[in-house]
Amino acid sequence: MSRFSNKLYEFGSFRLDAAERVLWRGEELIVLPPKVFDTLLTLLEKAGGVVSKSELMQTVWADTFVEESNMSQNIYTLRRTLGVDEQGRQFIETVPRRGYRFAVPVRLSGDAANDSAKPTAEVISDPATTTAEGKLFADALPSAAVSPVTNEAQPVTMTQTFMSSTPEQIRPHSVWQNVFVAGLGILLLLALSFGVYQFILRRGATNEPKTAPIEQLRFQRLTDSGDVFFSTLSPNGELLAYVRLEEEQASVWVKQIATGSAIQTLPPSRKGYRSLVISPDGRYLYFREEADPGNIYQTSVFGSAPKKVAANVWSDFSISPDGSQCAFIRRDTGRNASVLMLSNLDGSGEHELRVRDAPLSYSGAPVWSPDSTKLVVAADVQKQVHLNLVTIDASTGKETTLQTPRWRAISRLSWMPNGKQLIVTAREINESTSQLWMLGFPDGAVRRLTNDLEGYFWVSLSADGRMLVTRQQKIISQLWLLPDGDLKQAKQLTFGERSLDGYVGLAWTPDGKIIFSAFANNTTDLYSMNTDGSNRVPLTINAGQDNTYPVISADGRYLVFISSRTGIRQLWRMDRDGRNQKQLTFDEAQKGRGQAVALSADGTEVFFVKIGASPTAIWKIPIDGGSDVPVAQLANATTEGFLSGSPDGKWLAYRHVFAQPEARSETPTLRIGVLPTDGNAEPKLFDLPMRRAIIQWSADATAFYYAAGVFNTSSLWRQPLNGDKPQKLLDFPDRVFNFAWSHDGKNLVIARGRLQSDAILITNLP
Repeated sequence: MSRFSNKLYEFGSFRLDAAERVLWRGEELIVLPPKVFDTLLTLLEKAGGVVSKSELMQTVWADTFVEESNMSQNIYTLRRTLGVDEQGRQFIETVPRRGYRFAVPVRLSGDAANDSAKPTAEVISDPATTTAEGKLFADALPSAAVSPVTNEAQPVTMTQTFMSSTPEQIRPHSVWQNVFVAGLGILLLLALSFGVYQFILRRGATNEPKTAPIEQLRFQRLTDSGDVFFSTLSPNGELLAYVRLEEEQASVWVKQIATGSAIQTLPPSRKGYRSLVISPDGRYLYFREEADPGNIYQTSVFGSAPKKVAANVWSDFSISPDGSQCAFIRRDTGRNASVLMLSNLDGSGEHELRVRDAPLSYSGAPVWSPDSTKLVVAADVQKQVHLNLVTIDASTGKETTLQTPRWRAISRLSWMPNGKQLIVTAREINESTSQLWMLGFPDGAVRRLTNDLEGYFWVSLSADGRMLVTRQQKIISQLWLLPDGDLKQAKQLTFGERSLDGYVGLAWTPDGKIIFSAFANNTTDLYSMNTDGSNRVPLTINAGQDNTYPVISADGRYLVFISSRTGIRQLWRMDRDGRNQKQLTFDEAQKGRGQAVALSADGTEVFFVKIGASPTAIWKIPIDGGSDVPVAQLANATTEGFLSGSPDGKWLAYRHVFAQPEARSETPTLRIGVLPTDGNAEPKLFDLPMRRAIIQWSADATAFYYAAGVFNTSSLWRQPLNGDKPQKLLDFPDRVFNFAWSHDGKNLVIARGRLQSDAILITNLP
């Protein structure tokens, strides 16, 4: 793509710098996979003209054989990223039987390499003004418009003024004097730089954690489709197994890393696949299903009829290096405990190794040491917001806590073959994304491996520890307003690429203000704004940690939410303008934490899910504070995830979780329970094809709305409370993470976007 090397394109609110290979929306950097970026460049070069599919394939995938679906996926990704322009037009339009066309005005700046000339802007595409020759010139752009800020050093042009003189007037000894002075200046500069370097080095060695030399690592993108999950290396490092998500199905692929060729080993299925693990001998692939995650299945690496080898599994799992045992976590709701389980690979010999009683628990997959004698697993720390890692002896069950940094979340880990280090994907307390770390064992010495804006999840190592595969991921969630619930009238309200707008909180005030969560400065805060996106006001700014899941009282006076500012999630109340913030639950006895919240119809009581106290999980407390009391008694089940109260004050909806996972249909479902607010009746149960457990009641309390979706698309449904079949209301081409209807039923606000994920190979580890 070298022909673009000196080009800078402007279209809508976007600027694309071909030399730096970056895309900007205003001052915000937009990250695109390489092939998606190349696709956009190709369309921009011929903006206003049709680019055939064959031309796109030949330009973007030169000398590489790929299917046409790769191109379609790139176009889909670009349309989701760019959205629409100010006039509501798609940036990329499909020309039937011909190809694609970039359909909005594009301006091309002057040659970036020409420092002496004033930058100019050339309009290379404008449907309203393009001449017969196809190009017009516009006024010169201001220099700021063609100089996006990047993290790399930018060239600086310095202007010097000299006295007018001719060559004859310059004496030879003056030249030597200039050389001497220049040389002396360089020596002084070098000496000063070395002193500063030594000072910084000594200071860093004293005050900063030991850091791995990031520059020595080698990164290689193994996929660029944006829909790859659970990427797993074979022990010899030659094969990559991964799950690809389609719109409504998922499939498993195995790719030969050296050649790049891939084959599908498990067919597209609405049941989905997750938790891929390749056996130590490289012959078998183990997985769970998205629709029925309670079972572990075994198949050949290159595909065969799956065989079930374990049941009642509540976590990702790992196989011992000697290939004899499987380790996973099981939740025992009857005992209110988290149990580390071991079993043989044929399903026999299952037994408990270690139990943690609530509110403590294990988190994620337990991972075997190279000699198969112990496991390491993430564990909750009592009365603290961060996690620790613990080792557990595989024969005795003895647990030992490791010294670890203040990691807020630990998503995956793997043991290096020498047994002296662990590779961990974890998020620090004050950081925005999960990164890769190397943790010494058992001394806890930590070295950072990545340090960027992308999130890293999942980790898989080759048997010799020389190759590491991770999943690079980001979630983009933006707010849209749909007047009367009409998708054709949808208007985008927020545009942040990394703010996760509305992802963990979305509600309306009675007078029509939108309350939503947004992520910034490494914390999640609550904001209010008008329905046109204006007058954005922070409500919990500088409160610390995360503030989520707001609920507004019917009179609009109070806003109740969940906050972890004290180190553990508890209920808080504030005035609707953010003033007079007050903690409602305290957990002095360290028996539970708040997870979800709902309000009574008159606004005097707060219902909430209390995790860790006992199987009695729904409690209530006066809105002015006081003692909390249990509401619901559930037999062989518990509640988690969310809570929603009906407008008439009669019902509470929650996620109903039985003591054991149950087999489900090909459509993944979540079980929703509906209880009377006095707790004196058995719950009504609904199995719904939901991605996230979020519902909203209808104004008359005879039904509730929910968002459904299998993988990359979503729809909005209405479920009658009497058990009649649900009614589909809307279809969305992307994911819906959250939604809320206004009190008058005239406006629907949704948090929609995408989850983008690819496999990254890292070599040359320290």
